[in-house]
Amino acid sequence: MAISRMRFKANNNGTYYIDLAKALSLQERKLHRQKAIYTVYGGFFVDAQGQRIELNTAPMTWVSKRAVNRGFAMWRKMTAKTLEDSGSSSKSKYRDFKVLLDNQMGAGTLLPLDASDNDLGSASSEWDYSDLISDDPDLGAQPGDPSGFQLAIVGPHVGTPPDWTRIGLIESWFNSRPAPETTQPNDIPDVTDPLMNLFDGSDALDNRLAVINLEGDGPPYNETDTFGNAAASGNSNNLQRQSVAVPAAATPVAPIHGFHALCGLIQIVVGEGSTAANQWELVLDVETKGEAF
Repeated sequence: MAISRMRFKANNNGTYYIDLAKALSLQERKLHRQKAIYTVYGGFFVDAQGQRIELNTAPMTWVSKRAVNRGFAMWRKMTAKTLEDSGSSSKSKYRDFKVLLDNQMGAGTLLPLDASDNDLGSASSEWDYSDLISDDPDLGAQPGDPSGFQLAIVGPHVGTPPDWTRIGLIESWFNSRPAPETTQPNDIPDVTDPLMNLFDGSDALDNRLAVINLEGDGPPYNETDTFGNAAASGNSNNLQRQSVAVPAAATPVAPIHGFHALCGLIQIVVGEGSTAANQWELVLDVETKGEAF
């Protein structure tokens, strides 16, 4: 086990994002691949104004992992096919599959700082989120033009069909899967059939068959409301709350709970929607070796 203590800071309330793989790569001076589950053992939050901080991640469910794995497989296939078709051989040490958390996240994430508030990165530090280029001519802005889009784990597709600029991996995964049957298994066809009632000396058999038909014949969820894919949530995106801290002005340091972050992506909300000027600091203890999935 190797732990890296990382310090983040901002001068205003609002919504921010941390990419732990990017932050670790900067601080440890070694590429940390994003497609992993990163463990945050805990930390502390400092705010003299006593504002609330919320730390949110993609839902830690098998659906989220399957969706990311499917996106990774498509990116890897596109890369390999392109190099093969062009007769090229390009093995980059730093080529990596990178996704965004949700539709609000951009490339500008919080970077780790030293004790004097200096960024540990620089303008020459490269961290590009993966672009996929479709062969489908219908996806281009003009007939025959390729269409490039990035990937977000949670939330709906972005763009005007067919010109997508960002694809929601969980939504795309559901679109690729057959919908669950209304009833599984099918109901007993006809509980009034004479042969089925040949030895029915009372109404008990009919009542029992009716119960069997009604109970436990459908899935205990609706895919349109699945964590990370709830259409009603729109761009708020169904993220999973991992920790909350509310320091006080008299005691401006509050602990952060430990949690796992899929692909190391964390949304931070400070001040519950307020954008007021407010200098705050967040320190996290992060396991440097991510868990494969």
